[in-house]
Amino acid sequence: HPRRPPHRPRPHPHNRFHPRPKQRPHLGPLRRNPIPDFLQAQGLYQIKPPLPYTPGMDVVGLVVDKGSDVSDDLIRIGDRVYANTALCPSGGGGLGALAEMISVSSDAVFPVPDELHMSSVANLGRNYCAAYHSLKVIGNVGPGDLVLVDGASGGVGMASVELAKAMGAKVIAGVSHVDKGTLPSMAGADRVLCYGRDRE
Repeated sequence: HPRRPPHRPRPHPHNRFHPRPKQRPHLGPLRRNPIPDFLQAQGLYQIKPPLPYTPGMDVVGLVVDKGSDVSDDLIRIGDRVYANTALCPSGGGGLGALAEMISVSSDAVFPVPDELHMSSVANLGRNYCAAYHSLKVIGNVGPGDLVLVDGASGGVGMASVELAKAMGAKVIAGVSHVDKGTLPSMAGADRVLCYGRDRE
């Protein structure tokens, strides 16, 4: 039998965003980061919402509607956008993004540049919000600080390397295997160390 090409799922036609009144854009997800959402659904994540609930913090898609108070300078119908439901002023706790359509505050919506594929920003919040919270809110990292990033080749690790460098810190990236050292180095780490192998 001839080999069949790999299945490439198409975005569901209802995966769209709608901005609503009181700065509530409606957004339709195309790609999502399911791992924390999967853990949360099992009751294994640090945030445990009451049941029933719709999981999902990060969502990317197209704006299909918007509230009358959302300026065209901010968001237009048809825009490619990323939204993080954890950033909504009314709370939400990072939920709801796995719905076919979602209405969110325009404060939580950000444009996706045309040169980026929408799937490349689908888990932006899970990685960069966690990294920023650790570095700035908890650690108060600033210029000249020394930051060790454990698991530096993963999503949160890479985001931590990039943000710590942007904050002016010197960054040491820790990885579990020598093959994983290239990405943290490309992200700007000053030094990459492999656990149990580097002795300096």
